Amino acid sequence: MTANRFPSHLRLLGPGFKLGPGAVANVITLPSRRRMASCDELLDRLETIGELAPDAPLSFLVVRVTGLLPDEHDDQLRRISNRLADLLRGTDVVGQVHGHAFGIVLQGTGVVAAGAVAARLNHHLNRIAELSPSICVTVSAATGTGKNARTLATAAMESFEACC
Repeated sequence: MTANRFPSHLRLLGPGFKLGPGAVANVITLPSRRRMASCDELLDRLETIGELAPDAPLSFLVVRVTGLLPDEHDDQLRRISNRLADLLRGTDVVGQVHGHAFGIVLQGTGVVAAGAVAARLNHHLNRIAELSPSICVTVSAATGTGKNARTLATAAMESFEACC
């Protein structure tokens, strides 16, 4: 958030900050890391968002990591998931949908914006993957409205089958 758009009556504070007695409660604390949702939590959240706003734009992205070597599997996947969490907005919901794939719910994001987010994630995550030449990160997107929430995750996952 840029300084000119941030409300002047709020202060950003880092993780671990505690309010003392008599302190003003209008502060925002920044989480140290975004929690990854489980696959079931992610899909439940997608359906809930769709039910609450059936006519609003809604998108679902899938980030797939391929070519992980057995000796660096956990380390590289952790680095990619941490970077992914850093690149997303506060309103986006991210979770691991498979051992090497992450799903992202982009609330209020239509076709153009979802394409831009997918391109940005693809660029930044593949820069991390450059450290190991065997790793490739691909991003797939499915967009629609809240009415299509149930099919968005399936559509985003199926696009990998056709190309990979």
